[in-house]
Amino acid sequence: MKNLLYLVCLSAMISIAFTNTAVAAEDPAQIPEKVTVQHWSRSDLLELEGKCDPDKSLPDPAVDKLLAKPEDPPFLLKTGVNGFLRGEGVGNFRLPDFSYAPKQTEGRFLYRVKPYLYWHPTDYLDIHLEGQGYGYTGGSQYYETYALYQGFIEGKLPGKELLALKIGRQEFRYGSTFILGPNPFYDGLIFDAVRLRVQPTDALRIDLLGGLYGTPFAGGLKGNLSGVYATCNFSNDHAIEVYGFSDTGLTAPQGGEHRDIWGIRGTAKFGPVAIEFEPVFETGKVYNPNSGGNDDISAYGGHLDVSIESTLADRKNKFLLSYALGSGDKEATLGSDARFRKEFRNPNNDTSLLGDMNVIGNFSGIAVGQYRASGIQDFTFGWGIDLTKNLNFTATGHYFLANEVPDGFSRNLGLETDFILTYAINDDLSIICAYDHFFTGGFFRDASGSKGDIGYGYVMLQFDLSKSWPRFRKGRNSGLPSSPS
Repeated sequence: MKNLLYLVCLSAMISIAFTNTAVAAEDPAQIPEKVTVQHWSRSDLLELEGKCDPDKSLPDPAVDKLLAKPEDPPFLLKTGVNGFLRGEGVGNFRLPDFSYAPKQTEGRFLYRVKPYLYWHPTDYLDIHLEGQGYGYTGGSQYYETYALYQGFIEGKLPGKELLALKIGRQEFRYGSTFILGPNPFYDGLIFDAVRLRVQPTDALRIDLLGGLYGTPFAGGLKGNLSGVYATCNFSNDHAIEVYGFSDTGLTAPQGGEHRDIWGIRGTAKFGPVAIEFEPVFETGKVYNPNSGGNDDISAYGGHLDVSIESTLADRKNKFLLSYALGSGDKEATLGSDARFRKEFRNPNNDTSLLGDMNVIGNFSGIAVGQYRASGIQDFTFGWGIDLTKNLNFTATGHYFLANEVPDGFSRNLGLETDFILTYAINDDLSIICAYDHFFTGGFFRDASGSKGDIGYGYVMLQFDLSKSWPRFRKGRNSGLPSSPS
């Protein structure tokens, strides 16, 4: 707690010192998880982060404006601190391992504080250092850790976008983060990695990447991730992305296990209507504890989303309809004889389609006590409205259905409802208040004997406070100015 108090005090001092805060980064991917008036909820914060990535097309003029590069000259040096402070409470659930726990109530205070430094000495060289303090306390829970979160050097050919090489500790986020995202609601996800970006034309970009899961911010996973992600933008409103990853990340890996992930993602926008379709297939090897060998993986998943923006009663509204699924395996429900070769897994996802509560963490399934439901179908309906320029409200429902369950069990997992109110104090500070409720279905009653629903609420302050120094134009003096802007 002493270290936590130090970080909070440091954040307060920086907020006072940075009265002229600079919020734009030269690289849109460096914009941390910040809530603005464009954000519909924490879930849409993750979606907007995906749009912030250079891999994404930018169909929304508001997003284009948000991500616009700073006026020439760009900054030479930028320093600041970002993160969140959150108080949360839950009933019939355990927060440390996200498990169903009837008649248990708990609460905790959670923090994530990330001081950072960006140095851009030239147009073709970026240096990024970012630490992180993360932890929580409350009741019998206590955890804290402090370490380097990101530290990388990125260089590209002078005056060209053809090649760019990024080396060091870094995040990966691609597409809608259905497969791979940085988990900003908790402690993040990082890799000690190398990424080579090849961009032969403005419309085509190919990323080649590989690296190790970076402790201590990898959720306990050990192993490596490698792959390729290609993006082709036919226009600002139409794009297709093709990717393949090989992932060995597991908490207790066995020899020869790996999961190969193959996906295609298409996005299109027709006026106020946006459509996204992403089918995914998985192959590879998974350990079979019964035989002591490895089984062949054969699994599939994906999602289809349709969103509509409209103006009703002079207020901006957004509606979302979505269907998502991950294949299941009947053998995964057999307890000690379980096998998982047909079970779809996306543990590194940041998708908003699974809701805010983390009751359903990924599309592989869920365990309640000693029983497992394998494979998930997810039906989502969402609505958001800008009540004022700085105040937004969203309501989202997710109905979950299992693909495979033990004999005699219900496939009905339940209905999650999420209600989120977001107030943007300014570009650098936002407050989010939320209440989520999971109406447990028949599977929970069959597996645990309890009819108890899960309730979860939180209040969160998000911040990003920074200061930047501009780079002088060519022909003028270079270096740090005598007074920061």
